Amino acid sequence: LTQSVLDTPASITVIDRAMIRALGTRELPDILRLVPGMVVGRESGSEAFVGYHGTSADGARRMQVLVDGRSIYEAALARVDWIGLPLDVEDIERIEVVRGPNSATYGANSFFAVVNIITRNVQEVPNAELLVRAGDDHIRDGFARLSLHGLGGDWAWSVFHREDTGFDINARKKTPFKDDKVVDGGYGKGQYTTFNDGLLTLSAGFSRMVAEQARRNDTSIYRELPVATLETGYVGVHWDQPLNSQHRLNLKANINTLNRDEPWYVRIPYLVVSPELTALFAQDKSLANRFADDPVMTCASPDFVTNARLRAVCLRLADRNYTDLRNYTTNQDYREQRVEFEVSDLWLPLPSLRVVLGANLSQSQASSVNFLNGDAENRVSSGFGHAEWRLSDQWLLNVGAAAERDDQSGENFSPRVALSWQLKPNQVLRAIHSRAVRTPDIAESQFDARYYATTDDRSQSAYDGAFFQSAVADGSAKTERIRSNEISYFAQYQSLPVSLDVRLFRDELDLTRNQLEIDNLIISDYEYYLMRGAEVSTEWRPSSFQRVQLNYAYLRVNRPSDRGNENTDFVPTHSGSAIWAWYDPNGWRGSLAYGFYNNLNRDLYFDRLDAHVGHVLRVSEKQTLDLGLTAQVRDRKSVV
Repeated sequence: LTQSVLDTPASITVIDRAMIRALGTRELPDILRLVPGMVVGRESGSEAFVGYHGTSADGARRMQVLVDGRSIYEAALARVDWIGLPLDVEDIERIEVVRGPNSATYGANSFFAVVNIITRNVQEVPNAELLVRAGDDHIRDGFARLSLHGLGGDWAWSVFHREDTGFDINARKKTPFKDDKVVDGGYGKGQYTTFNDGLLTLSAGFSRMVAEQARRNDTSIYRELPVATLETGYVGVHWDQPLNSQHRLNLKANINTLNRDEPWYVRIPYLVVSPELTALFAQDKSLANRFADDPVMTCASPDFVTNARLRAVCLRLADRNYTDLRNYTTNQDYREQRVEFEVSDLWLPLPSLRVVLGANLSQSQASSVNFLNGDAENRVSSGFGHAEWRLSDQWLLNVGAAAERDDQSGENFSPRVALSWQLKPNQVLRAIHSRAVRTPDIAESQFDARYYATTDDRSQSAYDGAFFQSAVADGSAKTERIRSNEISYFAQYQSLPVSLDVRLFRDELDLTRNQLEIDNLIISDYEYYLMRGAEVSTEWRPSSFQRVQLNYAYLRVNRPSDRGNENTDFVPTHSGSAIWAWYDPNGWRGSLAYGFYNNLNRDLYFDRLDAHVGHVLRVSEKQTLDLGLTAQVRDRKSVV
C-alpha cells in the first residue's frame, strides 16, 4: 500500500536520494549504517556484514532484501551479495527499511527486517551522466548513464565499474591481506504508460565481480590465492494497472541468476583423497582429522593397534605414490536460479477500507558438485492478504497474514496486526504484534558436500579423488520462528522542525545455529532467545538544506555471548550513528557521519568516521560539473 509514514503498520527508516548524495558513499552497505539497529561491517573488500540486530550478520539469512520489490535473497546459500549487485549507488532513488518482522507481507525470511531499494525514476534522470572516482587503496570507479524519452516510453541505461584493493593488513594476525576486487555491471529500465494511467516497467541487469578470497590466504595447501568470479543477472517485468475505481492490479515476474566460479589450485598428497582415508573418516571423523594434521604421531598412537582402518591408512605412508605432493585442482563453484511470479489486487470496497489480496510462486534451483553433489531445487507458493481500516479520524487498524507452502519445510502461517492512534496531528502511537518465519535454505536442507580434486597432469588421472572430509544433511534443519511485540511512536514536529521515531520491542526467537563445513555439518535444535531493546531516531532540519540525524539502538539478549555463536557474536549492546548533512541552493554539499558498535564478540570493530564535501558547477544551460571529495577513517582495530 502507498501510505504515509504515520499510517504504516511498522517502524520504517527512509534514506532518500539527497542524503545518499550528501554522504558521498560508493557502495550500498555504507548507506545502511544510517538505520538504527543495523550492523554493517566488512569481512574483506568484497564481503560485507549487514544484519538487522546483528544475528547471522555474516550471512544475512534473517533479512529480506528487495530491489524495486524483487527479492535478491539467494535461496541456495541464504546470503545477499551486497557488493556485486548489478546496481550502482547512482541508480538508487531511496532505501526503505521496515524494522521488524514482515513475513505477513513479504513471505518467509522477512524475519527481522525488510530492505527495499528503490531505483531512480527514468523520467527524472539526466539525458547523459558520467562519473569518475579515484582514491586510496586503488579506488578506481566509473559510472555512465544515458536516457531516452519518446518512442512510447522512457528508457535509461547505465554501466559501472568499481575496483579497489580492500584491506591491507589482517589486524589480528598482522599479516598482508590480499582481497582485491573488480566489479563491472550494467542496468537498464524502461517504462511505458498503458491504458487508464497504468505503468509497465521492464528492467534488466548484469554484473561480474572478480575478488581475491583473502580469508583463506593463510592455508598452506594453496599454490595461489583463490579468486572468485561471481556473475549475477536478472530480467524483470512489473505491470501496475488500475482497472476501475475499486480495483488496481499488480503483476510481477522476474528471473534471477547467479554463477560463482572459484577454482582452488592446491598441492597435496594423494593420501588426502585416497579411499583409505575416506573410509577412516566415515568411521571416526576425529581420528581422520588428527591423521591429516599429523600422520606420524597419529600412527604411533594406541589407536593404531585398535583401529583397522587407521592401520590401512598408516601402511600407505611408506608408498611414495601416496605421500608425494601433486598439483590438484578443485573448486567452490555453484549455480543458482530463481523464477518468481506474483499477482495482487488492491481493492477499495469502502472509502475507509483498503484491502490487498495476492499470491506468489517462486521456483529456486541450485547446482554444485562440491556443495550439493549435483542439483537441488525448492518451490514456494503463498497467498497473502492485508486490510487497512480507518476506524475514525484518530484510529487506524492494519491486519495482514500470509500462508506459505514450502516444498522443503512444509506449511507456515505468518500474521500481523497493528493498531495506530493518531493522538495529535503528525503524531502516532502504534501497538504491533507480528509473527514470522525463516525457512531453511537449500544448502541447510540438501547439503551433500565433498570436494572432488583432479590432478593437473592428466597422465596421473588414476590419482584423482575426493577429499576425505564430507558432510551430508540429515533433514533436521528447522524453520525458525519469531514472535514480536512492539510499541512505537512517530512524530513530525512542524514548528521545530524535528521528527522523532521511538521503537520498543520484545522478540521471542526460536533460532538454530548452523555450521556448514566440509567435515562437520551441524544444525542445532531450537535455541530460545529473548531479545529486548529500544531504538531511537531523530532528525532536525534547522534549514531547508541542512539535516542533523541521530540514531541509537540498545539490544539485550538473554543468552550469554559465547564465542563462536553466530546468533550473538554480532549483536551489539549499544550502537548508533550521528550525521550532519548540508546541501545548499548554491550547489555546495557536505556531511560528517560517525557510526559505532559496542560490545561485539570476536574482537570485531566496525566503527568509522566519514566526511564528504562536494560542489555542483553550472557549465551551461544544460550541463553541470559535480566535484566531490570523500574520506573514511576506520577505528584502528577495525581493519578486518
